[in-house]
Amino acid sequence: MNRFLTLILLSLLIVSCNKSGKIIEHEKGFKYIPFRHSDYGLSPRVGDIVTVYFKVTTPNDSILQEENNLNLQVQQPQHQGGTIDEAFMFMNRGDSMAFFINGHNYYEYYMKETPPEFLAKNDLLRFDIVLHDVMSMKKFEELRRQRLSTGELEEKILLDNYLERVSKKRTEIDSMLFWIPEIDTKGRLIKENDIVEIHYIAYFIDGKIFSETYQSDSPFIFTVGDNRVIEGFNKVMPHIRNGSKGRIVIPSYLGYGSKGLPDLVPPFTTLIFDIEVVSVKTMP
Repeated sequence: MNRFLTLILLSLLIVSCNKSGKIIEHEKGFKYIPFRHSDYGLSPRVGDIVTVYFKVTTPNDSILQEENNLNLQVQQPQHQGGTIDEAFMFMNRGDSMAFFINGHNYYEYYMKETPPEFLAKNDLLRFDIVLHDVMSMKKFEELRRQRLSTGELEEKILLDNYLERVSKKRTEIDSMLFWIPEIDTKGRLIKENDIVEIHYIAYFIDGKIFSETYQSDSPFIFTVGDNRVIEGFNKVMPHIRNGSKGRIVIPSYLGYGSKGLPDLVPPFTTLIFDIEVVSVKTMP
């Protein structure tokens, strides 16, 4: 909720300023509106990491991207005529500005992607940017390592406490990856490339459910070894037999890692799956 309120407030600030904003053309080739611009303060340079509110809109005001506290590395400009990197380097920490940059150049040189078909050759994309912070790559990596270390330690403590409360009849398949059988059948072991159909209830260590298949009666079907499935599933399945029921404990490094899954799974979160293997088919 706080995240959405922040985005709304930032959007309102930019919209309200835009009513009287005058578009200025910079010598580098981009056009801009300085909602709040200081001639002093920390300004990013090539290689630095910027933390920004970042909103991209098309000429007809459709939103292509909107994120707050987005970390981006400033790159060496790849072409003449105004780039998003030159826009970043024009700002100082605390600035709030809108930039108008050629959409084809942005996609081809910055995103390294083919421009969308709806963008004409000379269409300008609008970038509303609030520059929250600037730091060197070295400082950014130091902070990232600190967060990783803290997050991993907290996860390990929570998992250890959790394991004290559950069945001791468990198999540790990888570090912090467990299979705890409830009903262990004599069915054949699942193997890589099998097509597996399971029902599951997925929740966090605190018991909060974030996904399940029983309510919709739509089992989850996947191929063991497919990289579209979290790694923990691929590692644990060859230790489970067809028809089994039980619990899988998947640590974050085999799940959604240090980034988590936006608006669903927090960073460094162990996942618990109570599963029932409905069917196993061998890939033809």
